[in-house]
Amino acid sequence: MTTMRRIYLPLTTEQLLALRDGRELTDERFDAFAVTDAARTGRPGVDDDEVHEYAASQDAALAAIALGAQVVAAADVAEGSVTDGNADAKVVACGPLPLKRFASFHLIDGNAAEHPDEDIELSWFDATELGLLLDVIDNQ
Repeated sequence: MTTMRRIYLPLTTEQLLALRDGRELTDERFDAFAVTDAARTGRPGVDDDEVHEYAASQDAALAAIALGAQVVAAADVAEGSVTDGNADAKVVACGPLPLKRFASFHLIDGNAAEHPDEDIELSWFDATELGLLLDVIDNQ
């Protein structure tokens, strides 16, 4: 049985369109974020994986903002396809990533870039709502 790992990927609108149209992202590698040993070490005394998952999703949201993107995707991939980076929650995931591996999409709310010291609010969309997410982005 393959062990799965949750990763958080900042995605541009172009990547979301490619995912909708082609049912997968075809890149060979993706910069992403996940709970890593370095992230756990960086938060001593925190044993709750949900806290670490939240932190990884926030790191991905910051990376998305830096890219000019609006979405963080949560995907479950084979443990062996993920390599931990040198810093906190950074990882590299091997592609391609089929749509069926995506659990959810998270739209960055409001003007998060103007408030870098605050938690980034994310609106949750189920993976089956990719079309709806793209409609929301198109109407902003």
